[in-house]
Amino acid sequence: MTDLLLYKKAEVLLLDCYPVIQNFPKAEKFALCQEIKQALYRMLRNITLANNIKSRRRVLQEEIDAEIKLLLVLFNVALQQKYLSKGRHYQLQVKLNEIGRILGGWMRSS
Repeated sequence: MTDLLLYKKAEVLLLDCYPVIQNFPKAEKFALCQEIKQALYRMLRNITLANNIKSRRRVLQEEIDAEIKLLLVLFNVALQQKYLSKGRHYQLQVKLNEIGRILGGWMRSS
């Protein structure tokens, strides 16, 4: 059941990111914006795969963790470039940390 909660939280994060990245400058639309969206899509894909493929679960969970770390770095870059406000950055970071905690619990239980 934890994995389903994880998927829902990741999906909410994706939906929250769309209006945020629309405000990035045009120069970043096909660089930073694209990388953020792709990392979120990969995370959702790996959550689904880890839930369904027990033999590769641990590897997929580690890939999800790597995507979370990548997203933290990308959001930090966006903050430093002033594409994100500090408040919005904090909100996204809190959501990513929550997803990370849920993932950690899932990894310990399996």
